Amino acid sequence: MKLGTLHSDTAIRRLLLAVAVLMALASPTQAQTIADAPPQATAAIGENFTLASPLMGMDRELNVLLPQGYADQPDRVWPVVYLLDGGQTQDFPAYANTAAGLMANGEMADVIFVGVASMDRQNELTWRSTDRRILRQWPNHGQSDRFRRFLELEVKPWVEAHYRTSGDDAVMGESAAALFIVETFLNTPDLFDRYLAVSPSMWWDHASLGADAAALLAEHPTGDRQLLLTIGDEGGEMQAGLDALIEALTEAPPEGLLWTYEPRHDLTHSTIFAQMGPAFLRQAYPPTEPAQ
Repeated sequence: MKLGTLHSDTAIRRLLLAVAVLMALASPTQAQTIADAPPQATAAIGENFTLASPLMGMDRELNVLLPQGYADQPDRVWPVVYLLDGGQTQDFPAYANTAAGLMANGEMADVIFVGVASMDRQNELTWRSTDRRILRQWPNHGQSDRFRRFLELEVKPWVEAHYRTSGDDAVMGESAAALFIVETFLNTPDLFDRYLAVSPSMWWDHASLGADAAALLAEHPTGDRQLLLTIGDEGGEMQAGLDALIEALTEAPPEGLLWTYEPRHDLTHSTIFAQMGPAFLRQAYPPTEPAQ
């Protein structure tokens, strides 16, 4: 079991994200997109907001990148992509730059890109486990249900009240955030329309989420949803947990679900999000017109 999955490789991953940001800024098209974004105060890209959260009992950081031309099209509405671990010191700068470049280059449809910062990943992105190893290492873990209600009852309503949204919502993330995304898809499938999970930490709680997947999928209502899954060279319980989910999806996919699984065993836990995050954005929101 990779107990380090939730913490390990953080420095490497953030270095890779920093490189991605620099590459994005070096692109003339992306630089123009960033320059055309709304005025910023403290945010490195997009707009930075503080949301008072009664549910979480603290102020929370949100970051928003609007598509080019948003202000000039008052009658148009846009899908929303929610990025977990979406703080300015987390994944938001790299992936907001990436999304801006993909949109500007005609490689994906225009979206509103929202970063939701995490404060305590083990507390917010996992459910309560009986695993003694987890209890010892992360005694404060296990409040994913509260964080899910925070997204449903506070974050999404705030975004919908302040921006022109279409009602098409996606959530994306990696590692523990991807575990939360899979848990959310299985337990509350109507919360989002599209679920983009990169190397989910399916080893958590003795891989119980994969073991429960078939029973949870059997309860899913009919509806158009999308689930995109990938994993790197993880092995062990992490791969086994995802394999159980894939088996359940293969045997009895819910009606209306469009799902894909693209394993990338040539990539590591530290490198896979930089590769598959953009690929999933293209797949979830293909351009409305072919790129020139």
